[in-house]
Amino acid sequence: MIEAFREAWALEGFWWLVAIIGLAGLVRGFAGFGTGMVFIPLASIFLPPLAVMAAVIAVDVAGSAPVLPRAIRDVRGRDLGWMLAGCVLALPLGTYALTASDPAVFRWGVSGLSLALVALLISGWRHHVDLGPKGLAGVGVASGFLGGFVGMPGPPVVLAYLGGQYRPERVRATTLLFMLSFVAMLGVVFALRGVLSWPGIALGLLLIPPYVAGNLAGQALFDPEKARLYRAVAYAVFIASALAGLPIFGD
Repeated sequence: MIEAFREAWALEGFWWLVAIIGLAGLVRGFAGFGTGMVFIPLASIFLPPLAVMAAVIAVDVAGSAPVLPRAIRDVRGRDLGWMLAGCVLALPLGTYALTASDPAVFRWGVSGLSLALVALLISGWRHHVDLGPKGLAGVGVASGFLGGFVGMPGPPVVLAYLGGQYRPERVRATTLLFMLSFVAMLGVVFALRGVLSWPGIALGLLLIPPYVAGNLAGQALFDPEKARLYRAVAYAVFIASALAGLPIFGD
């Protein structure tokens, strides 16, 4: 593992990755979500897909730990259970698609998914469906596949909760625990397949301090009366990150 840390520290673009994860933490601190939408497209410029995914595993686990007690208290258990059931089925298929495809496909997928989600959020689209077990399992299937393929399980979950029929604290808790459970399952699948990138894990551990610092700064800057402004800034950062991560701008 020591060698993995040395390799991570010596990465070309390491300090760019520090800045990127700090920005991702800042956005999450004042917007409440978006770590992957900022970090993954930009990190894929410097790292192969498996290393990006491994770094996200390490950062997400550490970043979610402080808010776990409240999330466990507020979670909507039925939703979480059905979504995880669907995720378990589709996650291995997503990871197979990742390892079998060209890295450029990963970058196109990450950026395209980010742009599509931002477009929907900006449009103000909402659905009016109270999702039952089958619908929630379907959300889990979509999240598992997309998470395994491009490292972003969040968009289907975000879209599922855009109906507005759930209390915000339950949505936040259920989403957070689903994401954390997904990351844990992803690590297990990668380990079983023998493709877990230990330099990527080491990199993620090294990126925890700037990520936490960014989170704290974002929370300190947040003013509820300026929520619309913060959302606009977050969307702008998501769009810029997605566009910069496109393969058309070079390796």
